[in-house]
Amino acid sequence: MSFYSSNYPGSYGGGYPNSGPPFPPMGGFQYGSYGSAYNVNAYSYQTGSAPPPESFYSGGFGGGFGPGQSMVPGFTCPAVQNMSNQYNYGGAPMPLQMPQSYGYQMANENAMAMAQMMQMQMYKSLGVDMEKKLATQQKKVQKKKKRVVQKKEEEEEEEEEEEEEEPVSPRITEDTKKRVRDAFIAEVMRRNAVSGTFELTYGTVLPYKKYLEDDPTVKYNKEKEGIDLAGKDWDPEADCQMLRNSIKGLGTDEDTITYIVSTRSNAQRQELKKMYKTMFGRDLIEEIKHDTSFNYKATLVGLFVPPAEYDAWHIKEAIYGLGTDEQALIEILMTRTNQQVRELVQAYKDVASPSRKVKDTLIEKDIEGDTSGDFKRLLISACQGNRREVTREQVENAVEEIMTPEGQGTGLFQVNEIKLVDEAGAKRDAEKLKKAGVDRWGTDEETFQRIFAVKDYYQLRCIWNNYVKLTQCDILNDIDEETSGNFKKGLCAVVNTIRNRPKYFAERLVKTMKGLGTDDKALIRIIITRAEIDMVQIKKEFLQMTNKTLWKWLQEDCSGSYKKLLQAVVKKD
Repeated sequence: MSFYSSNYPGSYGGGYPNSGPPFPPMGGFQYGSYGSAYNVNAYSYQTGSAPPPESFYSGGFGGGFGPGQSMVPGFTCPAVQNMSNQYNYGGAPMPLQMPQSYGYQMANENAMAMAQMMQMQMYKSLGVDMEKKLATQQKKVQKKKKRVVQKKEEEEEEEEEEEEEEPVSPRITEDTKKRVRDAFIAEVMRRNAVSGTFELTYGTVLPYKKYLEDDPTVKYNKEKEGIDLAGKDWDPEADCQMLRNSIKGLGTDEDTITYIVSTRSNAQRQELKKMYKTMFGRDLIEEIKHDTSFNYKATLVGLFVPPAEYDAWHIKEAIYGLGTDEQALIEILMTRTNQQVRELVQAYKDVASPSRKVKDTLIEKDIEGDTSGDFKRLLISACQGNRREVTREQVENAVEEIMTPEGQGTGLFQVNEIKLVDEAGAKRDAEKLKKAGVDRWGTDEETFQRIFAVKDYYQLRCIWNNYVKLTQCDILNDIDEETSGNFKKGLCAVVNTIRNRPKYFAERLVKTMKGLGTDDKALIRIIITRAEIDMVQIKKEFLQMTNKTLWKWLQEDCSGSYKKLLQAVVKKD
């Protein structure tokens, strides 16, 4: 049995027990770090770090991050681009903005504002009130503009300016700036490991830290035990008692099971499995299987599977089942980061061959035996988990302090993404793609695969931007014309994922429910795998595409406890 540190959300170190359709494999596990490169939020109920405030989900933002906590996010370039509007810097543009020709969408405006606020709160924890400082700078700029058009009031304005220029908070020292810069770089690198980009995303399922008043576990303990758990730290023992009470006897309290499972993170569900067996000598998953049915059962069981193993199981099912589910292979292998791919490859050995020891390359052999041609080679390339990544040295060279229009430092930092890329190399690769496709008879698929499989996300964005300049066509247009079949679908998935991963998954969700029938297997897989990563952003993209919320679509497309569970995971907007 092998053990390794996981980069999936709420993951663990552990081996993989027997598996087989129709449910992902389950069993006893040992737990490692809950911090995860797969979970972009990086929140753990054990770390003391706070989840995003509820106001964030309603379009606002707030704080909650203090000194010594585990996450101090910075903000990305779009936030910097909006800086002049955010603080009303007299309408003057901020320097070092990303050129408009980089036509890809990034994290939503609320996420940018949230990240911006978090960085300012770190300053506050160090004794520097950045909000007051920036507000003072704003007033100074506005007053200078007023003096141009109101010369008669110049003396009065100067007196007011002198009063407001008095220090409102301690001066930002170079040491303080360095600490914030270092924390910003660390956060940028964490996000890069999670998604290959620096965008800030959030899941709809966060670690459950303290019991809410309306939690069924709280009501049960008040009535049966005389204990009030409201406001107290999450306790797996109390949850397991509530789950046992919901399962035993005639009938099953599916609403209570749905609430508990949908409000606890994957890491916490691993604790529940272990605690349940400790308390009752029973396997929680086997009891869930016995007492539930159909898609509701499949979703419940899937929510209890650690993410790397869940991905590995779906790849196995895509290959070993009747026919080949190429779309599942594309969706998983084309959208996971290097570290995630390496984890699922490691997990695949035990999922696909639980009874005998096999090599790490089993997944490659299975792909070779079930796919063919250029599509086969594209999948095998993805299985290596070896795409180039932006290095820490590159990030350190690209991080710059944001300056006001007057050239004063704000103490906040941005990543100048232009410095992350090799512009000359991008032009050469764009020319190679042009020669491999539109400039020749037939298509040199190997060149497309090599460039798409090796280059890091920001370099690929730059290559595709230069490709437009060369051909006056988007890369997706020429992929559509020059390639075909599953190879084409795989390349398109790479482009769409790197440009905007939440939008890619929103489109996939629409396809699972649109038209006659529902692809429940794909629907369940996407919701489970993205619930703790970027479901907030996926829902926003989904609403823009359909003019309905994902919650509403599920209400109209699914039914019963299955519908309630999916809705509880994605949550109302």
